[in-house]
Amino acid sequence: MADPVSSLATRPGVAQCLDLYAKLASGVCVVTTRGPAGPPVCATVSSAAAVSASPPLMSLCLANASRTLAALRHHGAFALHVLDERHRPWAERCADPLATAAERFGEDQAAYVHDVPVRTDALAWSVCAVTDIRAYGDHHLVVGEVLAAHTGTGRPLLWYDRGFHGQGGAAFHG
Repeated sequence: MADPVSSLATRPGVAQCLDLYAKLASGVCVVTTRGPAGPPVCATVSSAAAVSASPPLMSLCLANASRTLAALRHHGAFALHVLDERHRPWAERCADPLATAAERFGEDQAAYVHDVPVRTDALAWSVCAVTDIRAYGDHHLVVGEVLAAHTGTGRPLLWYDRGFHGQGGAAFHG
């Protein structure tokens, strides 16, 4: 059996880092904003976090080439939706790189809060004004000040080991 400590002598490659990141369990979120032409755009993220309670700040990461990142820069505000188990199909659509913006958001109706599209049936949501965007590697870190927030009830949708999971770790197979 190989000594796991001996592997610390060399810097990990992309594949090893992705294997490591796959073990970081996280809640599944969808970020939405208005697209440049007006209709909503969205992306699924598993890298959202609370930054500060005073002032209220949230963060998320989006890939450098993300259409949602480009729209978010243009609009200056976004909604971050914490999803529950019922929203797995929406999370999958918003994560599909081949789906158009209209296909990603689907026929789901959105309310507009501070001129940002919001799915009000999410487990929780916040609308944020962009305060900072910085590039880090192949992603951008986006920080936003919370302008509005709502929490509901339900069972969170989780992302772990490259798949969606329900409460208690039950994997969804699709």
